[in-house]
Amino acid sequence: MANKIDDDIPLHPFTHEEIYKLKHEPLLINHDRRLFMKWSALLGTQAVVGGGILNLLASGDARADDTFDSVTQWVYSVCGYCSVGCGLKIGVNAAGEAVAVKGNDKHPTNAGRLCVKGLYEHKLLNDQDLRVGERGKYPLLRNAAGGYDIITWNDAISLLASKINDAVNGYGPDSVGIYNTGQWMLEEYYAMGKLGKGAIGTATMDSNTRLCMASAVYGYMTSFGTDGPPGCYDDIESTDCFFLIGMNPAEMHPQIWRRIIKARKSARAPKLIVADPRRTQTARSADLHLQLRAGTNVALMNGLLQQIIANGWINSSYINNYTRNYAALAAKVASYTPAYVSSITGVPAADIQKAAQWIATSPETLSMFVMGVYQSMGGTNTVRLLCAMHLITGKIGRPGSSPFSITGQATAMSNREAGGSSGLAAYRNVYNESHVSAVESLWKVPAGRIPRKGTTIVTSNKDYQAINSMVDMMKNGQLKVFWNACTNPAVTLPDLNKFYSYLDFNNPGRPFVVVQDIYTPMETAHYADLFLPAAQWGEKTGVYTCSERKVNLGKQAVNPPGFELRPSYGAYSDFDIIKMVADKLAAMNPARYGDSSGKSLVNFTTTEQCFNEWKIASSGRACDMSGMTYTNLESNNGIPWPSTTTNVLGGKRLYTDGKFSTNWDRAQYGKTPTAEWIDPENKSRAYLWAVDYEAPPEVPDASYPYWLNSGRVIEHFHSRTKTKRVAQLHEMVPETYIEINPVNASALGVITGTLVRVTSRRGTVTVKAKVTDTVAPGACFMPMHFGDIDPTDLMQNAGRKVATNRLTINYVDAISGQPIYKHCAINLAKA
Repeated sequence: MANKIDDDIPLHPFTHEEIYKLKHEPLLINHDRRLFMKWSALLGTQAVVGGGILNLLASGDARADDTFDSVTQWVYSVCGYCSVGCGLKIGVNAAGEAVAVKGNDKHPTNAGRLCVKGLYEHKLLNDQDLRVGERGKYPLLRNAAGGYDIITWNDAISLLASKINDAVNGYGPDSVGIYNTGQWMLEEYYAMGKLGKGAIGTATMDSNTRLCMASAVYGYMTSFGTDGPPGCYDDIESTDCFFLIGMNPAEMHPQIWRRIIKARKSARAPKLIVADPRRTQTARSADLHLQLRAGTNVALMNGLLQQIIANGWINSSYINNYTRNYAALAAKVASYTPAYVSSITGVPAADIQKAAQWIATSPETLSMFVMGVYQSMGGTNTVRLLCAMHLITGKIGRPGSSPFSITGQATAMSNREAGGSSGLAAYRNVYNESHVSAVESLWKVPAGRIPRKGTTIVTSNKDYQAINSMVDMMKNGQLKVFWNACTNPAVTLPDLNKFYSYLDFNNPGRPFVVVQDIYTPMETAHYADLFLPAAQWGEKTGVYTCSERKVNLGKQAVNPPGFELRPSYGAYSDFDIIKMVADKLAAMNPARYGDSSGKSLVNFTTTEQCFNEWKIASSGRACDMSGMTYTNLESNNGIPWPSTTTNVLGGKRLYTDGKFSTNWDRAQYGKTPTAEWIDPENKSRAYLWAVDYEAPPEVPDASYPYWLNSGRVIEHFHSRTKTKRVAQLHEMVPETYIEINPVNASALGVITGTLVRVTSRRGTVTVKAKVTDTVAPGACFMPMHFGDIDPTDLMQNAGRKVATNRLTINYVDAISGQPIYKHCAINLAKA
């Protein structure tokens, strides 16, 4: 068989020897370059054999339930995993079951191609396709014996509403904590924002986007005035230089990587610079790899800026007309010479000089960045400096040039836009009275109902920083209700051992814990008092905003599990659950929880009705979607914002005119009009930050001599709530591991497969070693996906603790509140 990813990139079939190697050592996909490239190419084509997707690990055709033969209808949708926003279609059979997925060949983002997770996405929906666990179908209430009793939806919603009401009356609205996700639809975030801020009036709202995107958001808000990546994917084909920092698209974002590979093969032949502590597949493909030490991103960025300024590679006209604070920036970075930065980062001085020259002198430069920036020391400041680099060179708002943040989850952007957790609807500022009043007027709630203060973030540790959080409130008994929806903090929060102790049923100060999710069992439900079964992707209709600000429509293809059991039982969409709670609260106390007429704030019955109200909320704001409809979103395969009624398709790039949202009336953030980035002359100028490098709070020493970096593998997503249930994905990476450099492995006497005891100041895990030069000597890496309290994981690991976040430090970025998962100090010993 011969397939092609594109005309110029041939795909050769796997040999029997390679298939054998993959079956017995699936991590070769990520560590053997030849296998990885063939695997990536095969996934890029969505290779089909005999009507079914090729099953490499089975060395043959896919099973019958993977074929397209039984499909009677293909339903338009978008992928529900990461933020790239690949268009796809869900294949449904005559019985109304999802049996296949294929790429949408008309969608410009992925042109019909999908990664390995997307290819098997339909298997998330049906119990018969799940490797472990089952779909939630019944509301469950924990009983005195520690088990669960099935209760009706009416009883479950009545109980939750009563618990919220009791907390509000007894301890104030901020005692109700709502922690949600980056995987809902925009309409669900908007409804939750109305419920949380407009009805309950709590400022204790956050989401797991705090863990993945907060530093990008704050970096953009305090440089440009509002959130939102300025560029688009088409910049990939229009650039002359890629600067990828803290990003590994070859393994994490295959469709972006496919486009980068094609662009690099074009006549334009753009250069590729990669800044990453690991020698990832992306780094190995680079023209220049800046293998910096953990936690030194800010020092590297200051060094690049120093060289750009010292060599006169700046755009003085752009600086003078469209920015502020250049003199302070230039003075600050002057001391960050290549030699000095090299002493901090470990990157050779000559490579720093070369990178700066390529970035500054290439006609167009595209910077792309993700978790390696956001989850490292100085995350917000690194984003600010990336923005500054593009501003002082004038490389923004035009094809091929942008500081482009890649979002983590399918709809993290939607949450940020709609105000479903920490923000206010449509990029409004909670500290700007006119902004808050406008929302109260739209929602028809009494003046003062919406909190005029920032959110209480999900996690922090006051032993390190004087920052309040939900976790700290749990510790002190101040949080009375913790409503956790569509996220799994029992795997993903840092310093898990302490988090577990605060949620322990023996802790008299623990809150009433509600877990709203799609599967049972799942780790956070281990601590639930009330479990609410939810529908997921493919079972509801709504919109998803991807990394390039493109809004896509995801359509319902099948009914949620237990649909025939309604209204007492069966999974409901998160939108429906939010509405049920809002309706119940308004019925209990119309004056306190209702609008000015005493009616429920979630006053629509369909997501499309909700979207129509959201369009009104967004009109005239930076993330304007007033020109969008469900119909034109589908017919155009997505539309980027801003989209107005007079310019529906007009939002491909931001800041094309050099005007930013830094005037007080437009700015998304700022406690007062005197905040540094607010333009005092109302000239809409961007702000250039001058910041120093700060060392991480914890560095290797004699007791803990190694760095630990944590991150992702392509086969899994977040806490594996979904992906561990797909047999094909699980078989490729069935358990966690720790990457150790051969020099360190030799000294420890371990080889690949040896059990290693990994200890930090917060906990210990025991996992298998993966000996590889992907990590530098003295540095280690572990995937973040794996928990260890799910019963199936416990059995597989023979009771071993394996969760990476038992080791990580609960230290957050002082500006964004995002934890620094990318580095802490550990010790290693042969188990």
